[in-house]
Amino acid sequence: MTRGRGRPPQYVHGRDGKIIVGLSCEKSSKRFYASHSKPRRYFGVDFDEALLRFRAWEAKQAGGAEVRVVIDRGTDAVPSRSRYIPVRGKLDEFDLADPTRSPDVLFAWARTEILRDPVRFSQRVGIPEVARLSSLPEPEDSLTLKAIGEAYFGKRRKVTPDWSGKIAQFWAEFTKTIGVSTLGQVRREHIERYHTAVWEQANKGKRSPTFVHHRLTAVRALLRCGLKSGRDVTNIRRVLDLCGMFELPKKNGVQPRPISPEDFAKLLDTADTKWRAILSLSLNCCLYPSEVSNVKKTDLDLAAGTYSATRRKTGIARVGVLWKRTVRAIKAYQAEEPHHSEYLFVSREGKPWTPQGFNSAFRTLRTRAGVKVQFASLRDGSFTAAVKAGLDQGRWLAGHRGGQADAYVRRSPELVEKACRAIEAHFFT
Repeated sequence: MTRGRGRPPQYVHGRDGKIIVGLSCEKSSKRFYASHSKPRRYFGVDFDEALLRFRAWEAKQAGGAEVRVVIDRGTDAVPSRSRYIPVRGKLDEFDLADPTRSPDVLFAWARTEILRDPVRFSQRVGIPEVARLSSLPEPEDSLTLKAIGEAYFGKRRKVTPDWSGKIAQFWAEFTKTIGVSTLGQVRREHIERYHTAVWEQANKGKRSPTFVHHRLTAVRALLRCGLKSGRDVTNIRRVLDLCGMFELPKKNGVQPRPISPEDFAKLLDTADTKWRAILSLSLNCCLYPSEVSNVKKTDLDLAAGTYSATRRKTGIARVGVLWKRTVRAIKAYQAEEPHHSEYLFVSREGKPWTPQGFNSAFRTLRTRAGVKVQFASLRDGSFTAAVKAGLDQGRWLAGHRGGQADAYVRRSPELVEKACRAIEAHFFT
């Protein structure tokens, strides 16, 4: 017996894995249809509904009794929980012991009856847990990762502008790496992917342990902040539990490299008017390159000889008593290069000096001076000189965390006068 022309029909498989002879699915439209019907008889795109319609159509074609198929789409008052809810007969009309019933028809019928009346279905089949479906709340939409970030930046307790910018960067890196948009979509492999990506940067020697520590702790901080919103708490706690795999590095110990008085003298002798002011102020007040770039004119009271500002990294108050040589250097710079910027030091274009541009100019200066030091060595040298003098005032100069006394030090810069004098004595005597 020879097979007819053409390709054999591609029948679909039921939920039990067996082929449903006579039912196929169109690839282009995803609609189910009777394989051998001419013209083609379609039954829709929902599998359960299509199977019921197909069985009803098949029974009618065979000359049997017409099977009633009702699709319940709900009403405005009581919307359907499913786009399509196939119904074949009533609960009492369905014979569970009928061997001619297809498993797919049974599954479709069971789904319909559970959604229609969970309590009655649980009584019929003897599974009381099913009755709880009637009291389940509507599922809450999962929070987006974007909403988690907005909740953090909208909280009442604000972070410093410097840290706020870094947190935004860390969270953007996290969301881009895991590649999903909502908390409900986050899985273990997503968190593991981010954890691996961050650690690879450190393991390849490209990043410091601080790079890893900041990013991993920032992700957990934003998620914990999201708990306070009271929304999607289950998913937030689930993702926080997944973040338990984060392995934090050991922080680098403090390794100060203080500049020597001799090297500082070489820099000062080589510097022009602007750089003499920069070097004097930095050593006087324990400033890093980025902190020098952010000094505003209003931070200084040249008449009183004081410096008072807030460290952007920590939000901690910092003050200093200016040396007379520092005041003279700043006044000389302002007279030689007047400008209208709110910042004290600006670039040749009159714009606020970026840390990158600042460091580039410093490298040029140190090359001319013939010394091999980093600008941060000025701060290390300043702080070290204060500590060697046996003074605890250096932390107010450096902007380190201290406690309640920080609220008073702004009004009394003279509290750090001894530390400032000790630094001057170390480098200029």
